[in-house]
Amino acid sequence: MTVRLSTGLRHAMSLGLGFVGAFNRGSCLVYSGSQPATADSAVTGTLLGTITVASGPLTVETQASQTITLSGASGSINSVLIGTTGAVNIIPDVASVPFDTDLATTAANLATAINRNGIYTATASAAVVTVRPRPGVGAAHNSVVLATTVTTMSATSGGNMVGGVSSINGLTFTAAAGVVSKSGTWSFAGVAAGTAGWFRMVGSVTDGGGSSTTLIRFDGSIATSGADMNLSNIAIAVAAPNTVDGFTFTIPAV
Repeated sequence: MTVRLSTGLRHAMSLGLGFVGAFNRGSCLVYSGSQPATADSAVTGTLLGTITVASGPLTVETQASQTITLSGASGSINSVLIGTTGAVNIIPDVASVPFDTDLATTAANLATAINRNGIYTATASAAVVTVRPRPGVGAAHNSVVLATTVTTMSATSGGNMVGGVSSINGLTFTAAAGVVSKSGTWSFAGVAAGTAGWFRMVGSVTDGGGSSTTLIRFDGSIATSGADMNLSNIAIAVAAPNTVDGFTFTIPAV
């Protein structure tokens, strides 16, 4: 077995996103040849097909987002609120994020506090924090309100979440007793002729296949038996249908 998890996947799981959340509405790409040394590496071989729900055409997700722009030289950000009625504070584990040294440092600290909640993610650039929902929700977060409360300093929200586009025909999962399984029909039609050798499962957002330490990826081997993914026929022909009959990923007990 040659399962390999990318740095981006391990980071997402360490923040509480989990395997199912990380790959919700993603896809799985089948390649010829041998898999790369790490899941952070660029793809190798020829793309033979993309596994989706019932071989449907894949629409890649665009995550909704909105910004918070900080200003001032003292004070704190006391809450970052998502929604209107019954708004949820997405920095619930801290009383506030105080001004620290400069705006860039404070923005980075705010992003860290948001990332700890495991539901929303944030990145910081200078004094601007960009907030996104977890992958897989797509357009469902468009128009969701993002607001803040502060003391002394300012944290100006750009307004409602915008720009989300939902994934179509992305893969979904179920989980029970620490075992993740596929949900629904997973299949693909060959886009090139060749012998399947390895796969890369990717998240719902765009992954161009290049080298990356931030993208969510899960690599494994393919064979007719004894591999990470077993296919009844690894000789892929153009337009020929192929079905993945089973997929499980077990979270180890030790």
